[in-house]
Amino acid sequence: MFNTVITEMAPFDALDRARALRENLTGRAHEVELNRHLPDDVFEMFRESGLMRISQPRKWGGSQLPLTTHLDVITEIGTACGSSAWTLGVYISHNWNLSLFDPMAQQEVWGENPDAVACTSAVGGPPAERVTDGAIIRAGRWTFLSGVWHADWIIVNSLLAPEHDPRAAGQLFSLLIPRGEYRIIDDWNTIGLSGTGTCSVDLENVFVPAHRILPFAAQQNGTTVGGVQHEDPVYRAPLDSIWPAYLAAPAIGAARGAVQAWLDRTGKRKHAYTQAPAAGEFHKQFRLGEAEARIDAADYLLRRAMESAVDAAASHQGIAEVRSRNRRDFAMAVRMCVEAVESIFLSSGASSLARTSPIQRHWRDVHAVAQHAMFDYERSVSAWGRRRLGVDDGLTF
Repeated sequence: MFNTVITEMAPFDALDRARALRENLTGRAHEVELNRHLPDDVFEMFRESGLMRISQPRKWGGSQLPLTTHLDVITEIGTACGSSAWTLGVYISHNWNLSLFDPMAQQEVWGENPDAVACTSAVGGPPAERVTDGAIIRAGRWTFLSGVWHADWIIVNSLLAPEHDPRAAGQLFSLLIPRGEYRIIDDWNTIGLSGTGTCSVDLENVFVPAHRILPFAAQQNGTTVGGVQHEDPVYRAPLDSIWPAYLAAPAIGAARGAVQAWLDRTGKRKHAYTQAPAAGEFHKQFRLGEAEARIDAADYLLRRAMESAVDAAASHQGIAEVRSRNRRDFAMAVRMCVEAVESIFLSSGASSLARTSPIQRHWRDVHAVAQHAMFDYERSVSAWGRRRLGVDDGLTF
């Protein structure tokens, strides 16, 4: 489909390539689900398209496109396959995240393989041990690494003593580890986002050099050793002010895909008993209008979140407020997508329950997105309320 690796592209080029990939993926989503992770040829299409590198700094041959373009690409893929969109979003977001590590680590990752991609686990494992020139993970299992089957590197978050005081209480750090130093556990069997390969990994006696260890606090306040060396303020944006958008975008794509599948089906349907055209029923017209309004509003919230995070990072103003509001809006956007798909699903008829129906697949995928810890609705929305009332929002992450 794509003959060469192209990384230098404009936003409209990226969207054109995403549309081409969407066309190729249409009809393959059920296959991706059954495979439980991206088929090798789908990953290869992503690699050859250059879309995984739209967040990668130009220094390493990436396109370094605006964050809103990242959202456009992911949602476009999501209209065809939520699992593919989720996995692509993970790879795109991690090329941004890798840019925050020490330049030595960036060289190690991309110096010989500029197409290298990574994924992360924030859950599991014991605290790492501080040793000379780095840290060591004695033994442990980390869970929920979406895209791990094709990743060249993984990042695991672990408590670790500060380098300047090895006997102090542990703080959270991100440890970057290459393929070959962990074992994948094939334990991803779910009813939603089934094709993301979000498996666990086991690590045993893994040494991580100091240049591949990144303080989590620096990621949260935009002062990482790697990020500050890139001119673009996007690499100085707080982690939780933009990263959840990459996981929310597949919900928008899935919601739009569900609406389109519903439109294609409803336009041909007739009432089972009266034979009246389904498209003429008021309640269906109302549900469609309401669903699309919710999806459009969700899209707006994500776009505003990305733009405001970069603006705050560039001006060094209002960062705490933007972080809190964006966390609210990420959760709200996903909730609106769930509500939109739920509404039209309840108006789609029994045949939409077929395993091959894209409507039920999008319904499952959007609910799966909503289960992610970053979209804890009550926690995220009430945190903004606390901030507005002059109380600490409590969002350490």
